[in-house]
Amino acid sequence: MTIKYYDSPFHVARDEKLANKVAMKIDLSIMLSKLIKDRGWTQAQAAEVLNVNQSRISDLKNAKIEKFTIDSMIDMLESLGFKINFNMRSLEQASISIAKPDA
Repeated sequence: MTIKYYDSPFHVARDEKLANKVAMKIDLSIMLSKLIKDRGWTQAQAAEVLNVNQSRISDLKNAKIEKFTIDSMIDMLESLGFKINFNMRSLEQASISIAKPDA
């Protein structure tokens, strides 16, 4: 019997393209939720800073990632002062970094 390894648990039951997006959305939701928690914000406070409805913060905290696009999560990070940088070294290799400019 051969053991098969996957990039993430999402790759087991989904095709590669969808699994990559789900994994990225999970990572972004964890980052956003941790930032909100670390700042000690209520859902209402986070909603005001992130310029979204309070129900969106509830969805985020409850890992309802199917309700979010990657783009909307990036918008929230930018509201917190993060800069998203896309670096394309070649057509075959690119990277995305997310960092606070003052970090």
